[in-house]
Amino acid sequence: GWGLNADGIHGDKPQATRQRALDRFKSNDVKILVATDVAARGLDIDDLPTVVNLDLPIVAEDYIHRIGRTGRAGQTGEAISLVCADEVELLSAIEVLTRQTLERKEEPDFEPEHRVR
Repeated sequence: GWGLNADGIHGDKPQATRQRALDRFKSNDVKILVATDVAARGLDIDDLPTVVNLDLPIVAEDYIHRIGRTGRAGQTGEAISLVCADEVELLSAIEVLTRQTLERKEEPDFEPEHRVR
């Protein structure tokens, strides 16, 4: 393993459990916090250097909400998005909205898995 502590929050978790996970992340007890769009709404996290999108949102404006959590208060931040071939139109919509072309880096070993678990 990588030896990184992680936690997750989503809308089906009780608020107290979500808050506990968020507090652990803010205090650096947990290095990685995985959040659904619903659970991430309204999160206020200072000094968040990186946001990773495991998939692109259907609505381009939601991308702004996701990545807006990084690079606050004059800090720099990075957003990394894993984009499959079937998400190219979603990526294009984000680029139109943000008025910029996002850097692309192809990962030859990245194989999307389309089955439901």
